[in-house]
Amino acid sequence: MMKSKKTLIATLATTSIAALLALNPVTINAATKSVNTTQIQKNDKQYVIKNSPELSKWGYIVNVNSPEQPVFVGKDSYKKMLNNQFFKGSKVANPKKIKNVRFKIVKTMTFKNANGGTPQYLITSKNHKYNAWTTDGELRYYAINRKALKAVVTPLKRIHKRNYEGLHNREVKNKHDFNLAVKAAKKLKGNQRKFILASLNQMKKDSSTENDIGNILAWSVGGSWKLNG
Repeated sequence: MMKSKKTLIATLATTSIAALLALNPVTINAATKSVNTTQIQKNDKQYVIKNSPELSKWGYIVNVNSPEQPVFVGKDSYKKMLNNQFFKGSKVANPKKIKNVRFKIVKTMTFKNANGGTPQYLITSKNHKYNAWTTDGELRYYAINRKALKAVVTPLKRIHKRNYEGLHNREVKNKHDFNLAVKAAKKLKGNQRKFILASLNQMKKDSSTENDIGNILAWSVGGSWKLNG
């Protein structure tokens, strides 16, 4: 009787363990018998980090717009941040010292689930002295408040205000203001003219969905570019 009881307990224990393993499979390294945690972490990633050639090509043209945004110092920080938006460097830059520092956008992080969260961007200054992962809300085109751009920015801000307030029958006024911005942009010179016109063209293409992802000019004046009411 005792032998049968022991046999029954052993059978039940073996069955329970087998069931648990079936529900929670893990990868085991045959040499070390340890869990391959690196592989598990890769499989668990809910985001994708990739290069941003369409933003990087403009070079060092953005400023950090918020003193609350941590910016880390040093090339070592940059290397570790390239594929890890969660990395925190040991030294944080003084916001006052980087107020006018220009950054380039080099990487974009997006979530696999469209509703997973806001995209983030890896920015770096020349020689990778200052680096940060940040959202578009913390970035501004370095010349956005300069006099030369006033005739471009003012009508774009009117468009943003109408869209934000949800005003009815705004299509005609929005298109009129957008055309004013384009006309003013054509009077600019050099790389600035090229950048602003390219940004406006992209804003027009994206207007049906109010998509301002990847548009530095749109970020700098508030976003919301639905021109067709």
